[in-house]
Amino acid sequence: MSYPINLDVAGKNCLVVGGGKVALRKICGLLEAGARVKVIAPEICAEVEKLFRDGKILWTRENFSPELLGDELILIAATNNPEINRPAAEVARAKKILVNVVNSSGGNFNVPSRIRRGDFLLTISTGANSPAFAKFVRENLEAELGENFGAGLKIISRYRRELKQLLPNQSAREKFWREVLTPELWQLLKSGELTRLEEIINNALTTFGAQSPHGTD
Repeated sequence: MSYPINLDVAGKNCLVVGGGKVALRKICGLLEAGARVKVIAPEICAEVEKLFRDGKILWTRENFSPELLGDELILIAATNNPEINRPAAEVARAKKILVNVVNSSGGNFNVPSRIRRGDFLLTISTGANSPAFAKFVRENLEAELGENFGAGLKIISRYRRELKQLLPNQSAREKFWREVLTPELWQLLKSGELTRLEEIINNALTTFGAQSPHGTD
């Protein structure tokens, strides 16, 4: 059984072996998370080439070889050839680099299916048992979890920072959020009624004997 973790790759060197459509998805995910991405492949697809020409990635136009490894945090072996993926993974693991091998074994982590709404990130994993099922679940949840969840998180995060001053007692803060985070709030997030969301939080603050400077009055 895998241990779940969200990894901070912002500003970190990450390597993708392969330049096709599968590699493209991995590259885009790393770039989205702020990683510095280098691609090693003798040929790359048009979309990956555009990322290279736009200066968003580095590209070494060669077959993978051990001496091309540097101080990468992650290596993703994303070719369609196990005879390339396997040795790349072995060398990287020996250097204590985190390794993901696409559609095969040999790595030490899997990349889950994910839904991102700003800083809100939901990951879905089947432990590599069925990527298709993870995709199925993601596609059904995407409609439920719209962009308003990212905006709602920003609001709740702001109040969370304030609450540490307004309610110094941790138990009181836990009770506060239990009363605020209800099915009603879920529906407000779905419908985008963010002003009403803030009203509920401010009313709860009043109930707890606190007052936010961001009150809606």
